[in-house]
Amino acid sequence: MITQDESTRRRSWERLLLRAASSISLTASQYKLIEERYSQLQNILSSATDPLLEGAHIFPQGSMRLRTTINPVKDAPKDLGTIDADAIVWLPNAGGADADTVLAAIEKRFREGSRVQSEIVQLRRGIRIEYADENPGFHIDVTPARAVRGNEESHGQGKLEVPDRYTGWKASSPIPYADWLHSASEQKISLEILKSFVANESRAMDSATQEPLPSYQDYDKLDPLRATIKLLKRHRDEWAIETRNEDYRPISAVITTLATHAYLKVAKESHHTPLTPIDAILKIVEKMPEEIRVYGNNYFVVNPRDTGENFAEKWNRPDEGHKYRQAFDNWHASAMVAFMLGLQPHNSADAFAQVMKQSFGIGQSVINESNNEIPGNWTMAGRKAGTTRNTLTATAIFGSSSHATPQANVKPVERLG
Repeated sequence: MITQDESTRRRSWERLLLRAASSISLTASQYKLIEERYSQLQNILSSATDPLLEGAHIFPQGSMRLRTTINPVKDAPKDLGTIDADAIVWLPNAGGADADTVLAAIEKRFREGSRVQSEIVQLRRGIRIEYADENPGFHIDVTPARAVRGNEESHGQGKLEVPDRYTGWKASSPIPYADWLHSASEQKISLEILKSFVANESRAMDSATQEPLPSYQDYDKLDPLRATIKLLKRHRDEWAIETRNEDYRPISAVITTLATHAYLKVAKESHHTPLTPIDAILKIVEKMPEEIRVYGNNYFVVNPRDTGENFAEKWNRPDEGHKYRQAFDNWHASAMVAFMLGLQPHNSADAFAQVMKQSFGIGQSVINESNNEIPGNWTMAGRKAGTTRNTLTATAIFGSSSHATPQANVKPVERLG
């Protein structure tokens, strides 16, 4: 049976995790800057004279579309130190072109039209525009795409193909994938519990068109699924740096897909057994590996709206696939421990703050803010039994001989929200 002390510590921990997820999210000013740079892509493409780029349509994909973008780890190496904003350039006239031709056309246009100081970076499936002079820096990965044969939808809807410098055209369906995640996020663990997660709430050729980024208000809404994904991604980055696994760390698409599948399972199970927010988060993390599929010697974490798109394709590389698979297993084991940190007693506030810094990159100020929001007689996350704001205040005033308020006298805890 869970004691009153354990119950309040669990509530304190779920509040702290949600506060942490909010703290690693983009600020309004950061989002506005990315939005301004993103909007310039249309101007660059509208000036194109290559018929291949006629009628291009730009839209966000990845974390910006999914609303799971996080701030980078401070002083992180390589691309871990910048914000990732991805865009797709849907090309209605690329149906008969080969992959190399399309990639060359996109690279040429952005080299000519971009005014950023950094050199355009050639990627396997597109190009990267780096805004290294911003703080924190960010980059926009631009990937061209075309509709698959038989897909008559426009503006990037439905199943697409993207060019790959080594393998030709590859399956990709970013809009259906984003719609799947959004639909999943609206599945309620329970009406009462869900509320506790919400933290806020003219040329002859056709010109390029552009779909705007989601509004900052939509991005900043912290539902349980997106909050968990953001925390998982931040922990992944901290873990990768600590273990020197930057090159083999689980990619965001794998984490996001597995977490969403797990969330759907948890939501379904909660119809029979209601869950508290912290229990839901822990179950999401625990269940993630259950959706990894293995056929023969190959691993699959597929786009549920396009099985031709395997986010775990690197795991199947003959030379180094085992390194990606092992990195995921090691990271997930570490994540299981990290998401339990606040439920374990630590010797001091400093000791708890240190492990939180190592696991989620948050500082003492975030912990303090969360502690100031909870009732004064709740046991604080990561602290020993009976360590509450009230007892710490009493100790500061009267000395260590003062007695803690018995947890038996604590009133029943109401649900968050």
